[in-house]
Formats: sequence, structure tokens, C-alpha cells
Amino acid sequence: MALALLVLCLTLFTQDASGEGWTYSGQHGPRHWGSLFSTCAGKRQSPINIETANVKTEFWKPLKFKNYDDPPSRMRIKNNGHSAQVEMDAAVAPRFNEGGLRGEYIFAQFHFHWGADSSMGSEHTIDGVRYPMELHLVHYNAAYGTLTEAIKRQDGLAVLGVMMEVSETDNPALTPLANALLNITQSGMFAELSSPYPLRAFLPNNLQKFYRYEGSLTTPTCNEVVIWTVFANAIPISEKQLRNFRSLIDEHHENLVNNFRPPQPLNNRKVLMSAENSGDSAAMKKVGLTIYFMTSMAVLMMNM
Repeated sequence: MALALLVLCLTLFTQDASGEGWTYSGQHGPRHWGSLFSTCAGKRQSPINIETANVKTEFWKPLKFKNYDDPPSRMRIKNNGHSAQVEMDAAVAPRFNEGGLRGEYIFAQFHFHWGADSSMGSEHTIDGVRYPMELHLVHYNAAYGTLTEAIKRQDGLAVLGVMMEVSETDNPALTPLANALLNITQSGMFAELSSPYPLRAFLPNNLQKFYRYEGSLTTPTCNEVVIWTVFANAIPISEKQLRNFRSLIDEHHENLVNNFRPPQPLNNRKVLMSAENSGDSAAMKKVGLTIYFMTSMAVLMMNM
């Protein structure tokens, strides 16, 4: 029953995000989304350009992932007309918390954004640098029960953004997925993945360094309900694997490429960065107290 409800929520979410009336180019492209959907003209929109010189460092506990190392019992990829979206079945749904978040967030789906060539593709940029692809792992706040309910709340979603950079060799974790893309070239098609990898395989090795800000969905209706976590380190993908993504056809029967929204104004929002050793802020405080104690003892001995 719970799985059926999750599938229903995912369907509603996909329909809402990929509904008629918007595209990635032309008169219904990103420049016009604000006039087509009032929420897309909000003050907390995503994506953004992350200026590393202007971020504030925070000492948070490390992100804590549960069931991210467990291979799913089933994984399905769908060409939803604007992206390649992956959903999965698992005995216990993957989830994560900590890392400055309040509450726990349950995995719903992940999808990709890419360019016509490797000079562009990612939605977020870091110091103006755009990657050829960006992966978004969408999670909803467990406190709200379902994805449908969560997208109505300001802290309803937590999305992990993972940059992808070109490598000379294939990324093994992406091979089952990239192969399946050849069977879903048309919008609305889906395929089961053979030998799917656990979600951990789609995250960078370094999970300690990431950027955090409050923003929105990057597609209409651009609900401002997302706590964004954008990892500083990328994962690899080969040009061969990227070509499989670029072979997809969108809902308008055109090549599905350049499915990314340009960076939006920050509008005085704060962008935070996790300290790489932030996992043990208590230990850092202890070190500080030790130094203070040793300094005090030295001063005391000098005065004896």
C-alpha cells in the first residue's frame, strides 16, 4: 500500500513538473516561465550560481545516509519528455538527515539535466563554471508523509545536486542506466534496469564538502519548497554515456538536450558551505578548550 501511494505521488509530481505549456526554448522557455507560472517569478528560485568567495562556512554534523548502500530490488528509468527519471523499489526507502537539516528526508526519484555538448548541461554553476551534466536526487520530508503533501511546504523537499564531469572511461554505475536509455528514446517510454547499483554509487566520494541554500524546483511550477545540497565534488561520466542521454526525444518530438534552467538571482539569500571536518564540531570545541587550558597553565607557571 505504501509503495502504491509513493508511485501515485511520483506520478502527480511528474505530471505537475512536466505539464503542458512550457519548454526549454522559444516562447515557452525559461525566460517566459515567470509570466506563465507566477511561482516561477518568486524571490527564492533555483538554480543559482554559487560564488565560493561569498559563502559562509558552517560546522554541521556529517550527512547521515540510511539504506543508500543497499541495492534496490527494482529500478525503472522513464523518458518523461523533459528528462530521464529513475524510480526504484526497496525493502526500506533510502533516506538521509543531519548535515544541518531538521528532520529526515525520504528518497523519491532522481533525474538528470544535460546539454547538447559537454560545454553545458548543469543547472547550478560554481563560480560560473557549468558542468556537462547535473544529477538531482529528490527527497521529501518524512514529517509530511507523501511527496504530494511535501511540495506544499517550505521545507518539504531536500534535493541533492551532483555535478558530473567527463571522464575517458565509462562510469560503471551508470552503465545499466545508459544502456537502458537506448530503449526509451521516445517520450513516455520506460525500461527496467538490469543489475542496478545502490544510490551511494551516484554520490561523490567526498560527502563532507557541499553548499546549502533554500530554493525551488527548477521546472514549472517552480515551487519554493526545496532545501538544496550541492556537492562540491563531481562524479565521472564518459562521452559515450552522455551520447546516450542526448539520443532521447522530448515530448515535442525534438532532441532532448539543453534541459537546464539558467541560474536565477540570489536575491540576498545566504549560501552556506559545510566545513570538511565539520562532522565533529564537539571535538573541535574540545581542542579549543585544550589549547585554552594549556595556555592558561603556561601563564600560571610563568607567574610563579
